[in-house]
Amino acid sequence: MAKPVRDLVLGTAGHIDHGKTALVRALTGVDTDRLPEEKRRGITIDLGFAAWQVGPGLQASIVDVPGHEAFVRTMVAGAGGVDAVLLVVSAEEGVMPQTREHLLVCRLLGITHAVVALTKIDRLHGDAEAIALAEADVRAALADLAPALGSAAIVPCSAHSGAGLPELTAAVRRVAAQLPVRPLRDRPILPVDRCFVLKGHGTVVTGTLLSGQLEIAADPHFTLVPTGPDRPVRELRARALHVRGAAASRIPAGARAAVNLGGVAVSELARGDVLTRGHRVVAGDAVHALLEHLPHDPRTWRSGTSVQVCAGTAHTTGRLDPLGPLAGDEDAPKTMSLAPGTSALVRIRLDTPLPTWHGQRIVLRSHGGDLAHGHTCGGGVVVDPRPRPGRGQRSRWLRVARALAGAELRARLAALLADAGALAISRDELELRSGALDLDAVLSDMVQSSDAVRLGDSRHVAAAVLPELAAAAVTVADRFHAAHPDRPGLSRAALLGGLPGRVAPDVAAAALDHALRRGLLELRGDVLVRGGTEPTPGLSPVGHKVLDLYVRAGVAPPTLKEVQAAANLTERQALDALTALQKAGALVRVSADLSLAREHHAALVDKVRSHLGASPQIDVQTLKGLTGLSRKFVVPFLEHLDRLGLTRRQGEVRVAGPKLHAG
Repeated sequence: MAKPVRDLVLGTAGHIDHGKTALVRALTGVDTDRLPEEKRRGITIDLGFAAWQVGPGLQASIVDVPGHEAFVRTMVAGAGGVDAVLLVVSAEEGVMPQTREHLLVCRLLGITHAVVALTKIDRLHGDAEAIALAEADVRAALADLAPALGSAAIVPCSAHSGAGLPELTAAVRRVAAQLPVRPLRDRPILPVDRCFVLKGHGTVVTGTLLSGQLEIAADPHFTLVPTGPDRPVRELRARALHVRGAAASRIPAGARAAVNLGGVAVSELARGDVLTRGHRVVAGDAVHALLEHLPHDPRTWRSGTSVQVCAGTAHTTGRLDPLGPLAGDEDAPKTMSLAPGTSALVRIRLDTPLPTWHGQRIVLRSHGGDLAHGHTCGGGVVVDPRPRPGRGQRSRWLRVARALAGAELRARLAALLADAGALAISRDELELRSGALDLDAVLSDMVQSSDAVRLGDSRHVAAAVLPELAAAAVTVADRFHAAHPDRPGLSRAALLGGLPGRVAPDVAAAALDHALRRGLLELRGDVLVRGGTEPTPGLSPVGHKVLDLYVRAGVAPPTLKEVQAAANLTERQALDALTALQKAGALVRVSADLSLAREHHAALVDKVRSHLGASPQIDVQTLKGLTGLSRKFVVPFLEHLDRLGLTRRQGEVRVAGPKLHAG
């Protein structure tokens, strides 16, 4: 049986006039400078492509990129989908400015495999010392600018004489053997880098298939996620697939692909568009990313710093808003800057929508001022392609972005569920923002462990939301009984309509079911009433007002000063009301500064019981993740559980206490 053919996408990189296009022509016989302007000026302006039969079992598609500083954005568009880079450096000139910038782009794009072609050695007339100096220059640049490529093979060669080309080919084969396999089970993602009309076929788009696979026998339909404003997402039909000019029934990830599309004109397409299926790519005007600010950039990034954003084969301008460091559990500072040589999570506001996805590599370039063409200043990876909007949300954005930047899928899903709150979240949205295709097993496990609740077939809500809403529903019923003592109860619609904040209808219905199952509310005929006992007796109007504050606050209760301000009370009056509520059992005292409504306290205790039933220990960070609370609430609550005997401290963690499962 014949050995399967391996596909390799090899991108050139290097300074202008160092011989990239000549080397590609010598290796493949293809002149990738196809535009008249390229022929006239003798430089590469747009992306060029050439097929290369490297040897038995290995076929390469070479993406030849421009070396001129004015076309670095085009270089990024070509380099974004390559498996390995062929760095071309003239032995005469050595490392030059665009050599250095292209190495930085490779670093930011996460390219870890390369071969260096030290070209034009024929002009050195066998000067071994000059070649050795050029090699040392390249090796130093690799170590400084792209350490992941530091051990790349450096092969002296000449496109003119053919010297070194067999050794260069062998080095490329060795690199190809080390490459990891692209994910075939993922959604197909094909950023478009060319659109043209092929006589007799019609509209054709080309690009490097980053993940998944293209097949049209069973389903020829794809989703086009466009770049730019006022362009809707649309469904397109593929007529045929081609690889290196030959028809194909299936194209795997990692191959250069041409897709013949029906029912769409070239004028309706653009470089930067993405062909895909499913729910991985979205066109948005804001993303959250983990960014590295390169040390050589003279500017400090602050809120509002303007940059060019290169993402996939698309680009636009955008503005940065640094959120905070990746590590840590502190809230986002009110303002933050990002100095050169540092990394952080950053919100990027795009001036025009771009197709983005979780895990996508992006490159940032400075522009304006005295920069004629700009320079690469940083880049990184998208962690949230569609963050929830809102003003004053920086701490929430940072909390979610930290979780989405992590490797653990369950933690990413838990953060998205907590962030959605009472609005819940669809499975499609979870897939999009978590970047995971196989998430159903994890979601089912979260439902089984009472961390999430499934709503219908495709939506989920964090389980902690329902007790809070159920308590709020009880408050609505209490108010109704107080205002209408002569009426038997209130309707389902009236109760659900009285819930505070924005609540999705299916979440509200689930919260009501939660309250009914636990006896907090009762259905008598066609009306709802307070379950069990009457509203807390013996409380003054002030007591009811303060209790309402705690019930509405959920598991993040107000401080004493917040109670004073909200209820218009003196400190003494607020303390008296809290004492009365604690004696009546409506509030549970956690610490001198912290009390919780009875229902919320029970919900938190249940959460800890559930966790310790499945895990031997719990600590501050774990409880923060389970509840979404900050450290100032979590630490005293754990100490409170220690006093109750529900937990027992062992160093920095807690284990089950003697009374955890009592009663």
